[in-house]
Amino acid sequence: MDENLIALASLPYSKAEILRSLLEAEGVECLLENVDFLQDAMDTGVQIRIREQDAKQAFPILEKMLGKVFSDQTRNENYVLVPIDFSTYSLKAALVGFDVAEKMGSKMVLYHSSPRPEYLTIPYSDVIVYDSALFLNYEMTEKATSKKFEAFLNELTLKIDHHRWKLAKPEYIIKVGEPEDDILSYIKVHPPRLIVMGIRGGDAQIGDFIGSTTASVIFNIKSPVLAVPENAPDDWLKSFKTVVYATNFEAHDFVAIDKLLKIVKPFDTKVICLHVNQNNNGWLDEAMLEGMREALCEKYPYAGFDCRLIHNKNLPEAIDKFIQENHIDVLALTTHRRNLLTRLFNPSIARELVLHTQTPLLIFNA
Repeated sequence: MDENLIALASLPYSKAEILRSLLEAEGVECLLENVDFLQDAMDTGVQIRIREQDAKQAFPILEKMLGKVFSDQTRNENYVLVPIDFSTYSLKAALVGFDVAEKMGSKMVLYHSSPRPEYLTIPYSDVIVYDSALFLNYEMTEKATSKKFEAFLNELTLKIDHHRWKLAKPEYIIKVGEPEDDILSYIKVHPPRLIVMGIRGGDAQIGDFIGSTTASVIFNIKSPVLAVPENAPDDWLKSFKTVVYATNFEAHDFVAIDKLLKIVKPFDTKVICLHVNQNNNGWLDEAMLEGMREALCEKYPYAGFDCRLIHNKNLPEAIDKFIQENHIDVLALTTHRRNLLTRLFNPSIARELVLHTQTPLLIFNA
């Protein structure tokens, strides 16, 4: 093979072999190289290298394998996906994701997508002209990404027992592309049991409540998303005892609660359904909440639901106060039109929500 090679992606060995067969079927030669950033602590991945001139042909094959095709999203695979960008938010999400995956008996997959060089997006004619500066930039980006990933894994594994890390055998995927598009495409083909993300990323602007990539995943994917704030405790899962589900008495609440119970089942966690009444028709909300309690207790007699109604015209203040007074570990919400979640994402409201600086959000897509 030509010695002038570039890295197409880093994938778990099984996926790398599939990609190699797909590439070779299309006449694209490739080379698999072992990746061992942390010696025996991370031995689950390989790099797929191709010739520079094959990049235009190879990337669509990679994209198709990793997600850009239709799939049945009703079937979840037994893994927890943790998208990372090497920020402190990502590190916190990876720590939480590892603990959650271990407790759920699932595999953890770390996913990173690096910016794509410009030459891969330029429409070419029959004659392809290669810009050496662009390829040099690609090589520099590849090396920088490898160093960042190595440093990220070193910091992550310092916080996790070495024996637990080896037993878990987490996998990782590193590829070139656009983070939002790549993550969404991968999830559509390989729907996880849970997605764990930092509530913001390293590129978040000052004053942003939620990162653009996290928001895109939340509003476009059916899989539940656990958004973790930067200053959540490292051992957060050890004190994971109570979840509050904020309800507006909508039909999709029952679907979300069913998913919620499946997630929290291994954790012996109490679930509280909370409704904030901001009007004067409290008697109606009380009746609806009682009906919801009866329906849930009948369907899930083992769960021990607790339903609460509080009166407060200030929604953020009400939820914040409830979480602080009741030592809530997770706030669960559902996306639906201009509902509670969408209102919380309003910048003027989000700034008031002190709870979001330390309380993870578990979000379901209706």
